Amino acid sequence: MVGTLTCLLLVAACSSPAHQDGNAAPAGSPDPTTSAAATDSPTSPTPSASSTPSARPSSDATRPTSLVLGPNGIGSLKLGMTRQQATGTGLLRAFGNNGGGCAPAQLRAAPSDDAVVLLSPTLGIATIDAYEGIKTPEGVRIGMSSAEMLRIYPDWTRADGDATNGRGFAKTPGNSKAVYRIEMSKGKVINLTLQYANQDCYE
Repeated sequence: MVGTLTCLLLVAACSSPAHQDGNAAPAGSPDPTTSAAATDSPTSPTPSASSTPSARPSSDATRPTSLVLGPNGIGSLKLGMTRQQATGTGLLRAFGNNGGGCAPAQLRAAPSDDAVVLLSPTLGIATIDAYEGIKTPEGVRIGMSSAEMLRIYPDWTRADGDATNGRGFAKTPGNSKAVYRIEMSKGKVINLTLQYANQDCYE
């Protein structure tokens, strides 16, 4: 009898589960460490073509980089350029034919056909007209009062008429070979041109 009880007690001890520290996971459950790593490190979604920001459209290449009629020209268009150089800037429409004289072209970005550029057979680009919105570095622009223009260019010298209704020339700071041709009507600036002082296209 004693031998029998001893065997039963040994069988019961062998069949009891071993004690484990902490909370034991049920058989067949995934490794908690592996699960936590998978949860904490989600896979970043691959950006689709539609979510990738598109490149910003380039600016209009035919528009001068600056709306300033400076002492040498406007944007990349300069006094003295050859026909090929001027056409290569992309700022002009096609040159017209003027019977062997100065060939005219319009600034491509001008809102009308008034902004004329003249190509002299001897001087290259000899005159560049401004249009509304363009100003000189000193601030003179079409639409300005003649009184304000004279304050900025006190050396303006009339060619005909007067400062209220007439045209004249102002020195071009930074270019001794050029002048600004400025025309007024009813006390307002109506035409503004950068030109060589010795241009041979008109007047």
